[in-house]
Amino acid sequence: MAIKDSQPSQIGNPMKNTWNAVNIVLIASVSAVMGLFAGCGSSGGEAGKGAQQQAQKSAPGGGGGMGGGPRQQGPVPVETAEVAVRPMVDIREFAGTVKAAYTYVISAKVGGRLLSINKRIGDTVAPNESIGRIDDTEFRNAFDEAQTQVRVSRASLEEAKAQLTHTERELERTKGLVSKGIASQSELDAQETQVETQKSRHELAKAQLEQRQVVLSQAKTNFEYTQIRALQGGFVAVRHVDGGTLLSVGSPIITVVGLDTVFVELSVTEKDYQSIKPGKTASVSTDAIPGQTFEGVVYRMAPYFQSASRTATVEIALKNNARLLKPGMFARINIKLNEDGAARVVPSQALVEKDGKYSIFMLGDSATAINIPVQIGINDGTFAQILSPPNLDGKVVTLGQHLLRPGSKVVVPNG
Repeated sequence: MAIKDSQPSQIGNPMKNTWNAVNIVLIASVSAVMGLFAGCGSSGGEAGKGAQQQAQKSAPGGGGGMGGGPRQQGPVPVETAEVAVRPMVDIREFAGTVKAAYTYVISAKVGGRLLSINKRIGDTVAPNESIGRIDDTEFRNAFDEAQTQVRVSRASLEEAKAQLTHTERELERTKGLVSKGIASQSELDAQETQVETQKSRHELAKAQLEQRQVVLSQAKTNFEYTQIRALQGGFVAVRHVDGGTLLSVGSPIITVVGLDTVFVELSVTEKDYQSIKPGKTASVSTDAIPGQTFEGVVYRMAPYFQSASRTATVEIALKNNARLLKPGMFARINIKLNEDGAARVVPSQALVEKDGKYSIFMLGDSATAINIPVQIGINDGTFAQILSPPNLDGKVVTLGQHLLRPGSKVVVPNG
């Protein structure tokens, strides 16, 4: 009887032995790779930590750790200029439109056919000059008839007056006869009634004459209206109708404008309105007449502001003897609003504006910048007048001021 070995035989299963050896090699390889990655990670972490610390040290405001101090900024290069005293003039330019001194339309005052019109656009018109004629046949007949009626009424009045005089004499005679007992009281009463009747007839005739004189005056006026006349002298701007047109009352015939004096109408804001006064001189120029300016004066100022635009209308009066300025032209107006012969000024570029308020940076002791709030007056774009603080003196920063803060260190190249 064979005795069996209780331990498995390693020699008797060669395939199994081969697989065990492979597994051992694989486990060893994986362990080695994991150890390599672990070592690299540790080395990379140390390097990353060092780089981070270096970045914190070099960053603005960094101080070599979590509790680092503020960054030390170097001086800011700036340019400066001295506060100066010089004359300043505030000349403001406005835009406006040329207007005629007056414009009116000659219209038909009576209806009828226009027989003739002797004016065309551009022609001159003299005061009370006849510029055309309306057919006057009907108006002439009405005028003649009214004259006849007045003569009839005047004759009637004379007759009534004579009758009244006669009855008044008869009344006096009857009164004498009654006092002598020759005439009766009834005859006297009848004569008095006759006198009153003649007085009424006389008043009636007088009223009729006055009425017909009014009719005659109206007929004469209508007859004269057939002659179309200008009210004021000027120039024909528009010719609305031609000869032969049937006109009604109010039909426009021509438009006349006055050009000897013209007005330039402009709109000004509330701020500028306070500086403009009647009588101020103004210089006017137009694109249509380049190189030539016209002198005028502020003539009228509207007493109220338009609610939509918050502006008021101002009129500039100009003599236009050469009649170069025409109504409707676009004009530019320069008005001297203010002036100061000894203004304390700084360059306009030195101003720093914030929230509608101005300040400047002055060069202080130890090359530091001092911020000073200022109130400005005249500003022509090159220089700005300093109203407050008064007696300002020293050097003001004109370039680089927007990089400054109060107390900033500055350096003036070549300064």
